[in-house]
Amino acid sequence: MTQNYIPLYRKYRPQSFADLVGQEALVKTLSNAINLNRIAHAYLFTGPRGTGKTSTARIFAKSINCKNGPTLEPCGECPNCLDITNGTSIDVIEIDAASNRKVEDARNLLEKVQFVPASGKFKVYIIDEVHMLTTEAFNTLLKTLEEPPPNLVFILATTEAHKVLNTIISRCQRFDLRRIQAPLIVERMKHIVDIENINISDEALNIIAKRSFGGMRDALSLLDQASMLSSEEKQVNEDDILGLLGSISEELLLKISNALANKDSSELISLIDHLVQMGNEPSQVVKELVNHFRNMMLVSTTGNVEGLKNLVDASEQTLNELKEQSKKYEIIEIAQIIEKLSEAERTLKTTTQQYLWLEVALINICFRNDIQVIKDLEDRIEKLEQFISGNNPIPVQSLSAAPALPEYTPTLPRQTDVVVQANPIKPTPQSVSTESKVQTTAQEKPVPQPIKKEETSSNNYATRPEPTMPAPVQSNQPLAITWKNLLEHIESVPSRMFFFSLSKPIEVNTEKIVITFASENFVKKAQSKAKIDPLERAAMQLFGCTPRIIVRTPLPEDDGIIKNQVMQQPTSAPVPKAAPAQRPVATPQPEIDEPPQKMTKVQEEKIVVSAKPKEALSKDVEEELDSINAVPVYIKLGEQAKIVKDLFNGKVIE
Repeated sequence: MTQNYIPLYRKYRPQSFADLVGQEALVKTLSNAINLNRIAHAYLFTGPRGTGKTSTARIFAKSINCKNGPTLEPCGECPNCLDITNGTSIDVIEIDAASNRKVEDARNLLEKVQFVPASGKFKVYIIDEVHMLTTEAFNTLLKTLEEPPPNLVFILATTEAHKVLNTIISRCQRFDLRRIQAPLIVERMKHIVDIENINISDEALNIIAKRSFGGMRDALSLLDQASMLSSEEKQVNEDDILGLLGSISEELLLKISNALANKDSSELISLIDHLVQMGNEPSQVVKELVNHFRNMMLVSTTGNVEGLKNLVDASEQTLNELKEQSKKYEIIEIAQIIEKLSEAERTLKTTTQQYLWLEVALINICFRNDIQVIKDLEDRIEKLEQFISGNNPIPVQSLSAAPALPEYTPTLPRQTDVVVQANPIKPTPQSVSTESKVQTTAQEKPVPQPIKKEETSSNNYATRPEPTMPAPVQSNQPLAITWKNLLEHIESVPSRMFFFSLSKPIEVNTEKIVITFASENFVKKAQSKAKIDPLERAAMQLFGCTPRIIVRTPLPEDDGIIKNQVMQQPTSAPVPKAAPAQRPVATPQPEIDEPPQKMTKVQEEKIVVSAKPKEALSKDVEEELDSINAVPVYIKLGEQAKIVKDLFNGKVIE
């Protein structure tokens, strides 16, 4: 009868403290506790998988229960040592908390705790994966863990110490086992390879050590799997290990990153298709790319390639190629690519079309969507600075790759514009009928010439609007004027009269329209579709866009808001009286950021507007109009009479 095969990770499990690899602090502390005979009643071993938690617990139990013990070097030949090694000891009980997690299991354990050790000096309970116990089971063990019977030792092992109750942790001596370094794992595997006569290369052992991520058990399991491929004629190499792991070759990863660097989408699509044909899982492809760009980031930030051999999971030849390829990327760009790949990995876990989303993620990275490249941004900023300063003018079309900026057109009057002031000017009918009676001050600031239509075809402010879509209203108009214009654009007569007679505007601009009503009933009626739709259409015609409309009852701060809006309107100095003079010829002026310093002046003749207005203004609007002093309103001469008539409602003004 053939003997059953024992896996390498079980066959070469540590049997003494000397066999533990990479846990020097733990070994030293437990050794001193044994030598000084200061053995605690409860221990907590925590750390990643495969780092030796359960093995350390068994070695500790063997050391204190050996016939020669307590000792640091158990003999391994006495009945107690043999029973502990085989897992048949009566005094050393191993419990899997994942399958014995209920409160009834904890109570059964406490019933057996009272018995004294049968053959050894201590009775040891090793509870593996202790974080799986329920809260009730933890609470059942609390009192026993704090004051256990004599010669009783609890050893708790877990990979997730944060799930263990703090009341349990406070009653134990905690030891954190760390991940084992790759060189130590390689050294241990070489020792096993020599004993087992496994034909494997050192490069393959390095890959195994790095892919085990500090777990000795994972490394020995992979070594056991690779040993099936070895023979006297065949040596296990790097490609064999990558094939066992289902990983992508380094050459193919370099081709993918090179296609991403060159933004070669056709080459990238062919490489993705090759990966699919090879049967690679999309999630594994993303993980490999993350690791590849992580290696590239380390190479890019550290110039010394020799010092990265233990940090980078790649061969020496691949390191040199990574160093050359990293010159095509910026460091921030590599970091953002890793973030995008991590997002794609999370997406792949929840989708049923993994290959599709793999293609979407890689093509998105290929064209650098949502990835900011500092170098490109700096170049764009430099071109913009040169264009603005005029030192090295460049055509605007060359900046088309930059993000589109909102167009800006200063709200200044043209040569045919005049300024009408609300209070100090009193127009007469004669001055409305002819343009020759309008004068300007002798020192009027020149304004720029009208812009040609073909140069500003995309600017709605500079071109003549279509009859169906008027140009947006200038933002420097007073609230009352803007509200008046908005009401005139409401086609529905009942809706227009409803808002005219019952509402009070608080804010009217291209972003939002805030109006108030005296009662909640009017607010509900204004929010109805029959009232709000005509107002939205009127705002679209007036502003060229649909602002957000807010309808509510008045608030205490509304008066302050209106006052602030009035104060923010552009004001001008008092206009000195001047003798009639001919209109000066305006010259081009490049500086258009400031409004004209001098305002025009209408002759002393008065404009008499009809005393019978079409519609009576509300009292609130009249008070607001009276509170506006010397606020300039820029209009055209052809529209002067109509706006004065509609705005001031037949009043005689100066």
